[in-house]
Amino acid sequence: MTVEEFDVITTEISPLTNTICLHLMGEPLLHPNIKEIFEICNKKNLNVYLTTNGTLIKQNLDLLKSGYAKRISVSLHSFEANNNSNSLNAYLEDVLQSCKEIANNSKTCIEFRLWNENGNKKAKNALNKNIIEKINKTFNTNLVNTNLQSHISLTNKIYISFADTFEWPINTENQEKNCAKFCYGLRSHFGILCDGTVVACCLDSEGKLALGNIFESNITNILNTPRAKNIYKGFSDRNITEEFCKTCTYANKFLG
Repeated sequence: MTVEEFDVITTEISPLTNTICLHLMGEPLLHPNIKEIFEICNKKNLNVYLTTNGTLIKQNLDLLKSGYAKRISVSLHSFEANNNSNSLNAYLEDVLQSCKEIANNSKTCIEFRLWNENGNKKAKNALNKNIIEKINKTFNTNLVNTNLQSHISLTNKIYISFADTFEWPINTENQEKNCAKFCYGLRSHFGILCDGTVVACCLDSEGKLALGNIFESNITNILNTPRAKNIYKGFSDRNITEEFCKTCTYANKFLG
């Protein structure tokens, strides 16, 4: 997405929200114009929530210390899930020390994520013990790997959150389907892909739930299309109709 396109989009959606979340698959700090994107949000009084794998935080430290982001969420579990040329210790040293510096020099809050608990038997979490030991050493805490709450404060601006792993709903043809689900898609949020496609969910990186295009239609009209209304009603009734949603494992966390 170009800076000009982002400017158009944020003007369009500003009446609906004061918060922009820079994610929906991909690494936002790879964007060559990320500073200009931050500046646009700041000019329009939009809070920025940044989700990153952390590998480029040190490289963008001066920018992130400027306080453009209200919160930075670092997916520490991504290290084990992806191929890395760097060592775990080097990765954590860069991420943890950089985040300490960001928190100490701005109003930005930091969330470390370890979303790879054993709810899924295929969870890659063998490195969690090493990660927690490094966090304890860096922040002088005493976290124990076997007895962790969902959210734990490390400092007044830095915390760590734990959750079960989930699979991005991309190749879902052979996954188990469940219609009795609830999701906050189209309630608390919607997504916009880089080509302007508006989607109902922050996990829909391929536009499976495409509702329209923000460069071609008014956002209010898009969010009131028959498909959008059916998705909303389906979650209200716990009787969803979209195949994409039936196989989504993230929505399972809202059951109960």
